[in-house]
Amino acid sequence: MNSFFVAAAIVSGAILLFFVLKSPKGIRSFLLSAFQGVAALLAVNLSGVVTDVSLAVNYWTAGVSAVLGLPGVICLLMMNFMFNR
Repeated sequence: MNSFFVAAAIVSGAILLFFVLKSPKGIRSFLLSAFQGVAALLAVNLSGVVTDVSLAVNYWTAGVSAVLGLPGVICLLMMNFMFNR
């Protein structure tokens, strides 16, 4: 089962890389989206002092926020609310 998820991640990464390289502004837009996702993850954790909402910063959350950007951080927050409350 674990190898299925690894294979799915590799295939998804290859498809993402294909479309990023195919677009004329692909790399710039991908890097901007990655920066926005990491900045959103940082903002969530910095505002966690006031709101008591935070996300663990590890390889998975950093990867999701970098690859998926802001929608990835929103999905991480939704999963945090569903499974921890």
